Amino acid sequence: MNHLAKLQALLLVGLVAACVLPAQAQLANNLTIGNPKAMAMGNAVTADSTGIDAVHYNPAALSKLKGRQTTVKLLSGVMDIRAKFEAREGYGFMGYDDDPFKNSSSRTLTPTMYLPGVGGMTELPLLVAPLAGLSINPPGSKFTFATNVYAPMALGYSRDSDDDPGRFQGRQVSLQRITYFSPSLAYQVNDELSLGLSIGFSHQAVALNQDFRNPGMLTGLTRILNEALCLPGLGDIVGSIINVCSGKIGPFDSLANLDLDLEQSLSPTYNLGILWEPTDWFAWGATYQSEARMNLKGKYRIDYSEDWAGFWSGLQGSLFGQILSPIFPYGVDQEAGNASLKLTYPDAFSTGIKVRPFDKWQFNLDLRWVGYSDWNNFEIEFDRELDLLRIAKTFGGGNATSRSIILDRGYRDTWSWGVGVQYDVNDRLALRAGYEYRPSAIPENKADVLAPVGDADLYGLGLGYRWDKDSTIDIGFNYFVSKQNIPAGSSCNVSCEGLDNLVYNPYAGLNVETTVKAYIFSMTYTSRF
Repeated sequence: MNHLAKLQALLLVGLVAACVLPAQAQLANNLTIGNPKAMAMGNAVTADSTGIDAVHYNPAALSKLKGRQTTVKLLSGVMDIRAKFEAREGYGFMGYDDDPFKNSSSRTLTPTMYLPGVGGMTELPLLVAPLAGLSINPPGSKFTFATNVYAPMALGYSRDSDDDPGRFQGRQVSLQRITYFSPSLAYQVNDELSLGLSIGFSHQAVALNQDFRNPGMLTGLTRILNEALCLPGLGDIVGSIINVCSGKIGPFDSLANLDLDLEQSLSPTYNLGILWEPTDWFAWGATYQSEARMNLKGKYRIDYSEDWAGFWSGLQGSLFGQILSPIFPYGVDQEAGNASLKLTYPDAFSTGIKVRPFDKWQFNLDLRWVGYSDWNNFEIEFDRELDLLRIAKTFGGGNATSRSIILDRGYRDTWSWGVGVQYDVNDRLALRAGYEYRPSAIPENKADVLAPVGDADLYGLGLGYRWDKDSTIDIGFNYFVSKQNIPAGSSCNVSCEGLDNLVYNPYAGLNVETTVKAYIFSMTYTSRF
């Protein structure tokens, strides 16, 4: 019976909202805030001024904003996600190798956004987001007040075609964290030192639509049994003892579809910052961004294929199925209800320096730590006992109850670094360039296609132009690229073949290569009044 757990784990691990959020959060981290200066300088701005967006990067730097300022921002981006699926030598299960997706590829350029209260996950022709912020420094005051609307994370994509093999690890995915109110305060202690605090009130959402299949020895065996026992006349003879003729479950069949929509309207965090500028040519800054403990709530719906539901309902009607009825699914065609996901949004720490060795040249360097290990475990709770939980609670090793599942992901803390350079052409125009290296938080044995994030490189270009004494325009561009190779059997989130692998493996026996490229553009207009 232990092997049956593998077949049922298609939904156990398929409820991967818990995987979508952390892994793709790393991918989208600081990518959609849209501050042109930070984008251009490889996010190495902890010791620098980023205007209103200092609310996020270092609230102490808000002390650099004098008088009253407002900033409007236009953020746009395209994400190109690709995957290749190559069959290893000797590919097949119990003699079956007619996988329509072997030696195939997947690509999507279609973005999605989560529209709270409007329609949840929504496809868009182009990802475009208008954002804005306001700061006030009263005349002669050492205090600066500010608030900002920004997106610490915003990532989504859609695969529309039934011929796309990538749909088995995300037909539609949307991850979004929007900070809609961020009261912030900076205090200039003296000419050299500033301190800052910001509190962010955010909406967090994660949505997933995903198809499922389970190629492996077990589904190969069910196909053999079906073809052997369901011959004309034979099925009627053995059907009362063991009935496997009411539906077909093969290695390459689509078995189910999951639609999951979870959100939390109020998820608070805080940022603490310090900025020290002892000279005109040197500055040091540091920022701590707090964790957020969340309990996302929403709805789920699981639609099983006709063959899947028929197979299990037929088996339940036979003597063999009735004996093991507490373990086997009932064979329903649909399950729906309410679900919740408990997880912790990780804390982060960054520190950096700004150096101006020459009048026209500035160099920035940042180090950033993120506590992704907070995502080691995720608990999903349901409002009822599901078919999947009937097996999971028996064979899940204590990680499941009649109404909950705990998923072990094993993420690691990461240290990333970025560098940036700015050249002041004159007193009105500044040119910028930068680079950031982002190591993956996902262990190699946990890699998947749903969150195709290996080690990543981020390149930035941009400029700042002072239109007049009260107006500034900034433009930034990012090119993000991440590649990973997942040999068959190396990660049991995607391609293991053993009968005892109690995980979902939609590409068992296939070598998988993924590439993610993102092109992000942002422009801000800052006005002093």
